[in-house]
Order: sequence, then C-alpha cells, then structure tokens
Amino acid sequence: MENQEGETAYSALGTNVVILPKEGYLPDDSEIVQQAHDFDIQVVSKVKTLQDSKLLLRRTRAVNALASQLMAAPDEESCYQVASRLMVPLFGVDRCAYALLKDADHFIVKNVAVQNRKHATALGMETQGGSVVKPLKDTMIGLCAKTLTQQYCPRTKDSKFEFQRKIYHKMGISSVLATPILVNQNRFAGAIVISMEEEDAFKFHDRILMSDIASMLGANIYAKRMRRAAERSNKISREILHAMIPPPVIEKIEVFWDENSDEYQSRRGSMRGSDSLASSTDHIMTLDDSYHQPQSISKSDSVNNFLNQMRTMNDDDNETGIVVDTSSLDMISASSSFNRALYAENVKDVCIIFTDIVGFSRMAMTSRPVDVMDLVQSLFSRFDVLCKKHGVMKLETIGDAYLCTTNLFDDHMSAKDAAHSALNMAIDMIYATQDVSVLAKERGRRSLWLESLQIRVGIHIGEVVAGVLGETLPKFTLFGHNVNTAARMEQAGKPNKIRVSEAFHSLVSDVDGWGEYEMVQMKNMGETGTYLLDPLRLRY
Repeated sequence: MENQEGETAYSALGTNVVILPKEGYLPDDSEIVQQAHDFDIQVVSKVKTLQDSKLLLRRTRAVNALASQLMAAPDEESCYQVASRLMVPLFGVDRCAYALLKDADHFIVKNVAVQNRKHATALGMETQGGSVVKPLKDTMIGLCAKTLTQQYCPRTKDSKFEFQRKIYHKMGISSVLATPILVNQNRFAGAIVISMEEEDAFKFHDRILMSDIASMLGANIYAKRMRRAAERSNKISREILHAMIPPPVIEKIEVFWDENSDEYQSRRGSMRGSDSLASSTDHIMTLDDSYHQPQSISKSDSVNNFLNQMRTMNDDDNETGIVVDTSSLDMISASSSFNRALYAENVKDVCIIFTDIVGFSRMAMTSRPVDVMDLVQSLFSRFDVLCKKHGVMKLETIGDAYLCTTNLFDDHMSAKDAAHSALNMAIDMIYATQDVSVLAKERGRRSLWLESLQIRVGIHIGEVVAGVLGETLPKFTLFGHNVNTAARMEQAGKPNKIRVSEAFHSLVSDVDGWGEYEMVQMKNMGETGTYLLDPLRLRY
C-alpha cells in the first residue's frame, strides 16, 4: 500500500516493512533541507584552507558527541555543566552562562563558566548591588524570548541594550551571542549566552553550531524536567498510598510499581493485551481460581453468540419471557490482569466495626455542607485517636460511616484479644460521641438547643478477603459475607448502643452489661441472633 509520501508499506511475518523512495523523500522546502542548503552555501563553500576544514570538522564532531553526553546526564543541572565543559574550550569563549526563564517577566542567570581568573573577578560587576534575577524587558534575553531566534551583538559598545553597554563593555567583553533554548514545541525556556573579548568573534558556522547545541540542550532538559515531575508525582502518590493502605499490604504489592520487577513487566504486558501473566505472579491469591484459566473466546465471538441467542429467542412464539446467558459478554478476557485484584488474600478472625451517625440524612438536608463536613471531621478525628489507643486499624469512611477492624494483620493477637479490643474501641467511640454537639430543634417550635451526637455501632467477627482494587488511586478494602453481616448489625442497631453477632458475643461474654439474646430480622439474612450492649448505662 502506498501512502501520501510515496512510501510502499506491507506486512511480512508480523513485521511492518516500509520501502522509501531514493529521491524526494524530504520536500525541497522542508526546514531540514533548507538548513543543510544554507550551511553548504554560507559555511562549507567558504572553507578555503585545510586548517579551517579541520577546525570545522572537529567542532562539528564535538557537538554531535554532546548529544549522548546530555542524555547520560542525571539531571538538568548536569546538562548545563556538560554543555559548558564543551563550549568554553571548543569555541574558546571567555564566558558562558545560562539565562533561564523564571516567570513571564524575569530570567535568572545560572551556571556561569569562565575561561580564566580575570573573568571570574569581573563577574562581581555584573551582580553588583543587585540579584542574578533580572527583568526580561529591554534585554537581549527578552528579545530572544519574543522572537525565539538567536541574537548576536558583535560590539557591546554599540549595543542597543543599556545593560550590555554599561556592564559587559566595562568587563572587557565585546562579542555576545544569545541562543534560545526551546522546549516542548518551541516554548522558550531560556538562552545560552556566550561572550568573548574579541569583537565580532563568532562566525556564522559558530552560530549554527550553537543553535544545534541549544536544540539538543532544550530536548534533554525538557526530558529531565518531565522525569523530575514524574518522580515528584510518584513520591506524592506513594505517600498517599501508604496513608490509605496498611504497611503489610504495601510490602506485598509494591513490586507492581517497580519498573524493574518481573511482576511489573508481566502486569504491563497483560494490560497491553497479552494472553497470560508471567508465572512470577501466580502466588497472588484470588477469589476465584477460574481467573487463571485461559479463555479462547474472542470479544467479537462473544457478542455474535449473544446476538444469535437473542435472534433465536425472538423467533420463538413463547411470550412468557426468556432467560439469556450473558456470561460470554465479558469484554475483557479472563486472563487479563484487569480481571485480577492487584492483591487479595483470606484473613481469619477479623473483627469488623461499623458505625454511622443517627439522623445524618436530616442533618445533611437542613445544614450547610461545610457545616456537615466540620461535624463529621470533629467526630472522625476523635475516632482516629481511639484507633491508635486500642491498636485498631481504620479501614475507610463513607459519608457518615466509619469502618475499622482488629486482627486484620495482627498475627500475634488471639481472636479473643482482638474481640476485646474491638469492643473497647466501640465503647469509647460512643463515649467520644458525647463530646460532639449539634443544634436540635423540635418541629413547630422556634427554640434551639444543643444535644450530643448519637451513633449506632455494629460488630461481627469472621473470615474476610482483604485486597487492593484499582490501577488509579488503588484502594484497600474488605470483601465477604462477614463484612455484610457487620454492616447489618450496625443497621439493626439502636442509638448509642452496640449490636453484635453471636460469634462475636461468644468471645466477649465475660463483659458485664449485655442484654438478652435477641433474634433480629435483617435484610437478605432473615432472623439472626444478636446481643445488645448499652455503654452509657455502664458509664453512669
């Protein structure tokens, strides 16, 4: 197949092959062709002696070698140092500096390199009584930023810029060349400024080579800045991640963010459509071993099978309804890593504590959102302190609900000890709630008064699946029937009381104050045996 550029392309054994024409691959008016043409006319054609030819060749080869050195430089600062070490001896300049854009109106002078001690002493004149931060207005750098072109002053005594006449000329500098550093599609980042005592010291080929250096420098410092921004972003993400996911889990899943690990490479490959994960990830526990079974049905086949099934159903005269199997409509193959939790494992004897605020919906409707947030913050911050006190792990908050656990990753703790810690936590949560007050108003009356906030608490113990879900902003969470049971205990609870399951009560029955055994109707669970504890009655 031939494209607009006259290239012939075809595929052979899975490899794309492109046949390029010998002539006319680059249009005659392209920038690359035009630059080469200008270089031939204004540089190569004017080389008269062998010495000039050798000098030009040496400088050109040195500039070409700079590219690999800049790529190897670890950071932006090193790029400037590498470039300076080349330019000062190569061009014999007396002074080399970088004028980097600070903001829309100012630039900052950095990484000044000089030829000898005399020029180092003279640098004091440039910054005397001022800072290295300078305004762009009415400067050669400002003109570079405006035009995005190289600026050359062969004689500073005749410069139109006052700074060059007053400072550079007094320093004994006569020739100044400023070459813009452009990044990310011709955005001005600064300029390379080289200068010499000799008047009109920079020839045309010097200026072309300086443009090449500035172009390479711009590409590399942009890459370094992007990498630094990515590293900073990753650091912040890791800090957030560590705040949301327990350290024991972080230790197990952090290999998936290490670009050098086999697990990372396997997962990235799977996301790009590979059929299986490497065996190095087989140790990850999943909820269903069938996730590991390869599937041969393609997405298009699944859709076609479903549509054929629907057509068959529609052709029948039976109007009583149909049952359609949609299991084949999984748009992502079961072997894809998107179908696997990043981390999942079964954990036994986990105590799950659910709480929510009584009357929260009414508060949310009658109060400003910011006031509701302040109220919840006041309560949850107290709960956070209690988590540290009782060795309880805070799992998450959802609206007015606060979920925490014991014995999730406490291998040294027995189920009985975990249950007592959870109960003490729940009791103190109700006590802490008494210190948080809200405005109350009786319907039909104008008077307002303060009353203590009330919460419901539900606790259950059992086996759960703990895991991390999501690629973006991964979330640590719990799954399983026992999590639902704990939630149902809280929903069936009463204000400022703790409702627990039979399994949990059997571990803390030695605590005084339990109410009678009570069967309670719970959603999707039927009648369930529970016990109720009133901490405030014990307190007073």
